[in-house]
Amino acid sequence: MRSNNGLTYEKIEALPPPKKGAERYDVPDPVTPNLYVRVGRRKKNFVLTARFGGAKYSKREVLGEFPAMSIEAARVKAENWNRLLRHGVDPLQEEIRLAREKDLQRRRTFLSVMEDFLADLPNRDRNRHVDSDIKTIRHNLLCPSTNEFLDLPISEVTDVHLSGLIEAIRDRPAPTQALKVFSLIRTFWEWAMAPRRRQVYGLQDNPFANVTLKQLSLKRRKRKRTLAVNEVRAYWRAALATPYPMGPYYRFVLMTGGRRKSEAARARWSEMDFQTRIWRISDSKTGMEIIVPLTKEVVALLEELRSNQSPNHGDYIFSTTNGQKPINGFSKAMTALRSKFVAELREIDPRAEITEWVLHDTRRVVRTALAALGVPKEIAERVIGHGPEGIEAVYNQWEYIPQTMSALALFNRRLLDVVDERAADFVAGRFEDDE
Repeated sequence: MRSNNGLTYEKIEALPPPKKGAERYDVPDPVTPNLYVRVGRRKKNFVLTARFGGAKYSKREVLGEFPAMSIEAARVKAENWNRLLRHGVDPLQEEIRLAREKDLQRRRTFLSVMEDFLADLPNRDRNRHVDSDIKTIRHNLLCPSTNEFLDLPISEVTDVHLSGLIEAIRDRPAPTQALKVFSLIRTFWEWAMAPRRRQVYGLQDNPFANVTLKQLSLKRRKRKRTLAVNEVRAYWRAALATPYPMGPYYRFVLMTGGRRKSEAARARWSEMDFQTRIWRISDSKTGMEIIVPLTKEVVALLEELRSNQSPNHGDYIFSTTNGQKPINGFSKAMTALRSKFVAELREIDPRAEITEWVLHDTRRVVRTALAALGVPKEIAERVIGHGPEGIEAVYNQWEYIPQTMSALALFNRRLLDVVDERAADFVAGRFEDDE
């Protein structure tokens, strides 16, 4: 029969440390089997003495330190350990298992899994929009005020949760943003459902697999905005009125075929070969090289920039940090450019209707102008960075450098004629394979 005259806080507090030279000693708790207080010179620990893991001999395992652990807590833990031992379970291994399970549960929330996804995004192929994607996800999916399922186990997140969040974005109204979030959520779940991740996160299926744009009353709209001739003139004048680095950058984008922001903004001097007039862009993710011909007009722009930069200017051509880092802050810069654009367009044509546009629309300016100039479709597509597809991409490895050089040269000559009002439009010129 167990004694009720067990250990108390006062009794344990009063236990004297071992004498100098003496070993630690154990004091049993009459209430709980195998529970002892082990008294040392500096501390007192609750220990359980038993055969752990099927061992042949008994050993002591620490339950906790007094007084951080109370005698009541020690008894509860000791009883639990005794019960596990009676069932052949090693309590030490069980604690490790429970700790792992607890950590796993913490990592299985929608928020934690999405953070894993964000951390992996920069390592994925075709990640040219990674910065924009991360910003969109944080703003629309990880905002506590609009996402009520952030801390929900990811296995409990349903299509109702996800659809409701997208519909709320759509109704702000921000249908374009809702479309982007829809695409990112689909990508996220495809990533999370990879075999190893699915097991780690405790997922059985993809709740977003059967959700469609039609169900969410969303529709993809192909953007067709380009700039009319007077708008091209206004754009060019606005760029000329904008100081370095943004003004020359805007001209460079248009003159090189409407290059993507991720390519043009990060252009380096070390990528420019002025002898062959080639801009070689290294794609670190695919291991391939993007080749962009440099026309005489672009070379002239670059040489003018280089002549005005200090000798210790870094490798980035367009920079506010003396070439150490590429330009950023495009939102504010584009707002300023659009303001200048409107003023220039009003001066050119006071009756002109002002329509919103984005920098990416310059790619349609180039592609449309190339068609008007009679450049073959295959070459025109190469100019704006659209490579071949399907079987053509497998077998045709010709890079079309002479042809794209000629096409860009024709476009640049006509562009300067148009902006200087020596030409009424782009429907002129003659395309040849050689410049």
